[in-house]
Amino acid sequence: MKSVLDSLLRGAFRAALPLALLAAATASAAPSYLVITVPAAAAGAAALPALLADWRKNGLVSDDFLLASNPGKAAAFSEVAVLEFPDETCVGRWQQAGAPALGAGLVVTPVDRLAHGETFPRDSTKATFLVAEYDVLATPERYQEYAEGYVTPEMEAMRTQSKVLTSYFLYAAKDKASAPWQSMLIMEFRDSVAFGKRDESMKAARDELAAVPAWKALSDTKTTIRKEASLTESSWELLPAPPLAELPSYQTEYHVIGTIRVLGSFLKFATAALEEGFLKYQPDAQFATNFSTSSEGAIGGLCTGVSDLAPAGDDAKITDMMPFFNVYGYVPTEISVATGDYEKRGAMWPAVIVVNKDNPLAHMNMDQLDRVFGSERTGGWDIGNNPEHNILYTAEFARGPESNLRTWGQLGLTGEWADRPIQTYGYCAPGFAIYFERKLLHWSTKYNPNFREFVEPKEAEPGPNGKPVSSDRMLDELSQDKYGIAWAAMFHAEFYPNLKVLAIAPGTSDQYVDYTPENVANRTYPLKRDCYFYINKEPGRPLDPKVREFMRFVLSREGQQIIAHTGFFYPLTADYLAEQLKKLD
Repeated sequence: MKSVLDSLLRGAFRAALPLALLAAATASAAPSYLVITVPAAAAGAAALPALLADWRKNGLVSDDFLLASNPGKAAAFSEVAVLEFPDETCVGRWQQAGAPALGAGLVVTPVDRLAHGETFPRDSTKATFLVAEYDVLATPERYQEYAEGYVTPEMEAMRTQSKVLTSYFLYAAKDKASAPWQSMLIMEFRDSVAFGKRDESMKAARDELAAVPAWKALSDTKTTIRKEASLTESSWELLPAPPLAELPSYQTEYHVIGTIRVLGSFLKFATAALEEGFLKYQPDAQFATNFSTSSEGAIGGLCTGVSDLAPAGDDAKITDMMPFFNVYGYVPTEISVATGDYEKRGAMWPAVIVVNKDNPLAHMNMDQLDRVFGSERTGGWDIGNNPEHNILYTAEFARGPESNLRTWGQLGLTGEWADRPIQTYGYCAPGFAIYFERKLLHWSTKYNPNFREFVEPKEAEPGPNGKPVSSDRMLDELSQDKYGIAWAAMFHAEFYPNLKVLAIAPGTSDQYVDYTPENVANRTYPLKRDCYFYINKEPGRPLDPKVREFMRFVLSREGQQIIAHTGFFYPLTADYLAEQLKKLD
């Protein structure tokens, strides 16, 4: 354990995202946070959960969560909510459109997030939370040093070694004089058993860390840095489902009797929640569900006839669909059931296009991205769109080398930029790469020859051979490369101060769309992602009535409320949902 902790210390605690070292996608666009404290008997408490759900559904916040103090325990508050925004501009929009709806008695505190770590996936509904409030006795600089050098190593040891913690967040009030507390540490323990082991786990971590001089020095002086004011045991409070009045309500058309077989992804608890919701309307139905293969095996279940439904987070690969076509003579029908999240890990986040902050470019369209990241090609794949519902390669999507964009001057930049080559960066893990190739390259795998490939840190080989191909390294390189461009995850890119995010327009248009939670939720951001259910529907023949009835429920107001209620995905817009319903007939 000691070697792991020493490595953590040498690594500057990147996992905790210290503000002093990792800022944001642009200098003026750092993530921003607000904490809403609900005192006991506050008049505005009752309306808060519905407000939080509505703000998230509409993209007014990028994320939020609500904790309620446990009954019968000493508590410094009744509830506490945390709101996350992409930047201060979005906070300003919330102050105009959201804050006026807050009821009386609620206290809004702007905060800095000084430390943070999360384990994925996790089920917060089963967790026990401990919220510590502190008085800060030291300067902001000294408290930041304490957060990085003392809090983070201790929390990381409890999260990654004893594994009793599944997340932690340390906030500091920006205006300590007006805040109900000056600093707040939220600790999420896996369950009640893990919570019961917290003292044992903390002691073990501190015993190990005491051998690290820097940590020991902060430990010895922590009483001069902060003073604990309260400890409140709390629980995750599920937000209510948004109204979604614009979506059609579920009306039974077929009485389902029997089993619907499901094999694929659990979609962050949404698949099981949808099954449970459906049984309230169709009590004679039952489900045989298997999540062991996740998205990667979903189409295989349909192909072999062992399942009726294939939930998947990733886009189906051509190599998934070809065996299905060989068996049935047509491709599986793809039904979008949810829009991916703005930036939440594991929740189908869209790619952001990032460049060095010194780059004068502000936007690109999808056609330009194809010509920058892709290469000349003889054609591309057309899947399921012809009368035979086949998988065909076609010259319709061909383009020659003269269409490539290889210098910044070809994108309109002048001066020193004009003749500089465009260096490209991005991901190569199949789930990410297939999505990008489908969106931009017509399923082609021909990239710009200078494309530098990277993977998420968890997918990189441990040790020295993995570090050069980790996405952290990619963004480090791009931060130093004035002439580079990458597609990346916002939850990584936002903490690199030398990078900025470009607005994107669809096709060849100049209708550029900023990357914001609102534009992901309303599906105008061109690189958005979807969650899918794949089904076996023979062209020209009716779908299995059991499957059709369940999919009608998923694509109803009630089904989309369940998806929104899980907190990982956005519900579909009314127009796009109507397109999906047509695929069932």
